Amino acid sequence: MTNESGKPLRQGDDRLYVRFQVRYYGRLGVQVGIFAACHHLRRAGRLSPADDNLFTEVDNWFITRLPYPPFYADGNTVRAVPWFKPNATTLIAAVAPLQDLLHRYRVPYDVVRSADPGTIIYEDDFQIGVLPHTRKVNGHDPLAKEPYA
Repeated sequence: MTNESGKPLRQGDDRLYVRFQVRYYGRLGVQVGIFAACHHLRRAGRLSPADDNLFTEVDNWFITRLPYPPFYADGNTVRAVPWFKPNATTLIAAVAPLQDLLHRYRVPYDVVRSADPGTIIYEDDFQIGVLPHTRKVNGHDPLAKEPYA
């Protein structure tokens, strides 16, 4: 496995929270997670029937094993972002078919690791939900300098 730069993981990376995310931003002002990205492919009608079935199988597998954070009950109005805990190795490994799916459909993604992904508002044995330290507004970071300025 690699970190967000594509480099092999270093000693100590196993203590960092993990998030699989694509390289485009969604309504939460952060890069879209791997499950939402696969849902986007499905809604756009881009998945083959076999890949649609694969996504359904993986999604259902996670639904039966991963607690449902309460912030999703109202459509996530707090705009929380889920991250795997470092010890959720079985769940992290189980994301591999979705990584393959994104690769086949040429959707770039990163495996991001962080010791401090945001303010934790939810926690269970496998994941945390955080309010990110920064968000992008309308697809860009309001604190960053414009690239053409």
